[in-house]
Amino acid sequence: MIRSLMLFAHVVGVLGLFVGLGLEWIGLDGMRRSRTRAEALPWLRLVASVPRLSGMALAAIVVSGVYLGARIGALGNDWMRASYGALLLMAIVSGPVARSAMRALKNAADVPADGPVSTLRTAAFNPILRLSLRVRIAFGLAILFLMIAKPDAGESLLVLALASMGTIATSITTRTTRSTTAVQGYR
Repeated sequence: MIRSLMLFAHVVGVLGLFVGLGLEWIGLDGMRRSRTRAEALPWLRLVASVPRLSGMALAAIVVSGVYLGARIGALGNDWMRASYGALLLMAIVSGPVARSAMRALKNAADVPADGPVSTLRTAAFNPILRLSLRVRIAFGLAILFLMIAKPDAGESLLVLALASMGTIATSITTRTTRSTTAVQGYR
């Protein structure tokens, strides 16, 4: 019964983590599209609630994952070690790396109610926020693959390298698309 509960907690934690990432993505896009400060503030509240959800999800994932890994003797396996590294990278990218950009976003909301939405939108366009989100999504999916496939060390590192390359490719594609759109807007 305990194993089933832990497995359930692990799956719910993974779902919660990806729901949080999706809500963050939607919230940032909503702030970018907002034309008024009143339109942007609900999106900011949504983005501000995500760390609490993600923290609870991550705690459920780690606690249940350690229990399940210990139970089957997989804590030292290569795919688990790669997953630990990816989780650590996700934590660093969402915490210390994105903290100042997120703080600037929240501070932009403190502008007086009659102030322009441009400050808030500018803060929402900070490339660190989008990059942090992309890294966490890519490495979250990589961990999910590792958990299912349970590959050896070389394949595990290849999966993480592909996640990195996917993050870089989507960042380059988005920049090109955005600059192309800006140029077309002036024609």
